[in-house]
Amino acid sequence: MADPLGQPSAQRRARRNPAGWWVLVTLIAGIGGAAGAVAIGGHGVYDIPPFRAELRAWPAVSGKTEIAVSAPAIGRAHAEARTHSAPIAFRVTITGISGKTTASDLAALQSSRDLATLIGRQDAAAVRSFAIKVGLLALGGGFAGGLAVSFGRWRRLLGGALVGLLAIAIVGAFVEATYNTDAFAKSHFVVDRGSLDILPHVLPTL
Repeated sequence: MADPLGQPSAQRRARRNPAGWWVLVTLIAGIGGAAGAVAIGGHGVYDIPPFRAELRAWPAVSGKTEIAVSAPAIGRAHAEARTHSAPIAFRVTITGISGKTTASDLAALQSSRDLATLIGRQDAAAVRSFAIKVGLLALGGGFAGGLAVSFGRWRRLLGGALVGLLAIAIVGAFVEATYNTDAFAKSHFVVDRGSLDILPHVLPTL
């Protein structure tokens, strides 16, 4: 519907209130920047007794977790399950074992359900450290997204950073509320190369 000046009312309102569009642009830039930063830098190596593992996270359409056992140049096996309701995926790759590893620990490396259960009992410190890293990545990525659309406006820089941090915090809350390790009960290791009988015994010792 046109007003007496011949311009659509919605268009005139948009011209009178450009700040509303910039809020939307900043939201999109902050979320996009956070997602990109997590996708690029969301990985690290941590101790999950009695194992050493690489943790990785990246944005995804649906929530899933992949667990893997990998011995360099020898073999790799992996299994995955839909473990949570949040747009992020995780991978836990066992890359080493400690000198205190027991026979039952090694046996768990041959069963995705047993390994997921064992990791779930021992991963609190590693998950906390990794979550802090992912949060900082989201904060920095959101800042970068805000910078891209700031045009010298510091509020957009701050807004992008806060949006990135808030977005990953919401995702993290959904992961914590919905995560179900028992989802691995229906999964089995798929051997990419090597043998499940050999892999647990050839992992590097820490």
